[in-house]
Amino acid sequence: MYKCIVLFLALFIVLPSFANPVNEVYGGVSNGQMIFYSFKTNKWYYQRPKQKAKHVLEVVRYQTRTPEAYSEYVSLNGHVYAPAGSNYEFLYKGRLITYHIFDDKFYEIIHNKENKAFIEIPVDEKEIKHIMGNPKIIHISDFDNEHKITVTKLPLKKQSFLILNDTDKYFYRYSIDTPQKDRMIRTLFVVKKPTTLIYSHYVEDRDEFPPYEIRIKNGL
Repeated sequence: MYKCIVLFLALFIVLPSFANPVNEVYGGVSNGQMIFYSFKTNKWYYQRPKQKAKHVLEVVRYQTRTPEAYSEYVSLNGHVYAPAGSNYEFLYKGRLITYHIFDDKFYEIIHNKENKAFIEIPVDEKEIKHIMGNPKIIHISDFDNEHKITVTKLPLKKQSFLILNDTDKYFYRYSIDTPQKDRMIRTLFVVKKPTTLIYSHYVEDRDEFPPYEIRIKNGL
């Protein structure tokens, strides 16, 4: 009987750690952190892989001292590998994914073997949905001429939404007016009940910075 109780308590302690795996999206690369790229496996790592030094690139993430705080990745010899406008990056299954806060787009940093350079390429929308936990996608292009859109959620169910910019528009200092928004991926938010939200610029200039109205109602 005593052994059964001990086993039950051990499972009670251990199982939560398996039930709540760390979400790679929120294990982002912090300022001053070193990460590693393997030219042998074509993957990124938080820990140095056990490979010959010539196969591994070491880079440190820094944030530029500008209001936008863009990211730069600098090698030990001072070479800069700078994402074009990224503000937040995380490793996902060996891939370095970047999120551009001010244009609401996701990219991946890969090594281009032809010109021996690191470049950013767009992440496919299906991949974005999978990585972000399958939210409903709201495209900027889906808003009408008055910058309004109506989307649905199942009754009595929480629903996550993600605004993606599929246009050439820029959303510098836009934010969405709900406390249920994500801290890192700023256009990701959760809705519990029907509501109307506004995605808007901090300056109230409706001509230059039009607000975007999202009406969320119950539906199938």
